[in-house]
Amino acid sequence: MASATPYRSVSVLKQLCTVMIAGGFALLSLPAAADQAGTSNRADHYQLEQVVMLGRHGVRPQGNTAKLNRATGRQWPEFSVPDNHLTGHGYKGVADQAAYQLADWRARGLRLKDSAGCPLSDQLFIWADVDQRTKATGLALADGMFPGCGLAPHFSAAQQDPLFSQASLGLSPLDTHKVRQQVLARMGGSPQAAAEHYQHAVAQMRRVVCSDAKDACGFLDEPWGVAFSKSGKAKLTGPVSEGSSIAETIREQYSENLPIAQVAFGHGRDANSVRELMALHAAKYDLLSDTPEYARHGGSLLLEQMLAALSPDNADNAPRAHLDALNRPLVMLVGHDTNIAQVQTMLGFNWQLPGYPRNDIPPGGSLELQRYRNLADNSQWLRVVFRARSLDQWRRLSPLDARHPLPAAELNGEGCRATSVGRLCPLSAVVARARRQLVELPHPPSLFE
Repeated sequence: MASATPYRSVSVLKQLCTVMIAGGFALLSLPAAADQAGTSNRADHYQLEQVVMLGRHGVRPQGNTAKLNRATGRQWPEFSVPDNHLTGHGYKGVADQAAYQLADWRARGLRLKDSAGCPLSDQLFIWADVDQRTKATGLALADGMFPGCGLAPHFSAAQQDPLFSQASLGLSPLDTHKVRQQVLARMGGSPQAAAEHYQHAVAQMRRVVCSDAKDACGFLDEPWGVAFSKSGKAKLTGPVSEGSSIAETIREQYSENLPIAQVAFGHGRDANSVRELMALHAAKYDLLSDTPEYARHGGSLLLEQMLAALSPDNADNAPRAHLDALNRPLVMLVGHDTNIAQVQTMLGFNWQLPGYPRNDIPPGGSLELQRYRNLADNSQWLRVVFRARSLDQWRRLSPLDARHPLPAAELNGEGCRATSVGRLCPLSAVVARARRQLVELPHPPSLFE
């Protein structure tokens, strides 16, 4: 019998989001890859058995409008919801995308036991970070995939969930010297090299978002570098300190379908213009978030749970209750772009989606670990794929179907091979390599509580 009882109540979110998606969901055509997979699975004998997905929340406004106004000396447009909350546009985009993804997975062989179209309680697990935008995104995923089933995500009762906030909570202190050296190497050897490399991006941001006031955009004149908080969390100093979030805000404005006159004050005329303004946002990831030492000390808890879900027999010291929740056909974790960046770095996965900077993680982007079984010899394989809407797919909320699929990139590592269901890698090899990236926490926290 289907049940929503394992899910923490989010009735207020539910009431809000019901309004957001008034009008219902259109039936979706199966994605092109799924159509091909459905035909070729019979020949290649690969069946999708489990999906473990780490997703980013959907479109949201800037994090702090007042701070943004002070930093630039200009009045930034406000969205229809409070700062950092998921918008109705963002909810609809995630819900429609979720329906598309579920159709794709089912066409590839994923089986979910259900009652009256709603998954049984042991078939699905959704866990979201504690922010409104992540909890509401978890709800959008559930509603998009299983409308009318009354499902909602689990989330922690704590103010910060260690699963998504390992670095902020100082659970595994960084080797600050090592991080600094890795950042400097990525800068080109020195902060001055970074300043020269990003000179055009800084000048462009100054021209687009800064007022003529004398003290406007002072952050653009600060020296490049890296600093560490008391907890050991690293942060880039200089133009990226505010420039990254400003560039992200411009992307969110365009994705939200704000009037063009409001997107970067009229400078975000189209998707290409927005991409050009995202250089300082990309710098945050190129120079810091994607460094191995920083990623390992920020994402080990999260990756460890994802690996335990895929390979429970090899999970070290994982509580039985955790494995029962994670070892389900469909596991979805909802966090932030920083979480995905840390996990993808440890997996050695890089991508270039059309219209975005390298390794960019747009709103609603999902890192999917798809576990397949070769029915011919019972071997297990893993397809690692990242998918996200394009800027214009977000802005227009374009229907996703066989002719208009989600842009995607696949991991291609040692031992991986091309198949009719995508590029598959030996499950045991991927899990073993990923486990070597994990750091041991002196005092492991309780999770999923």
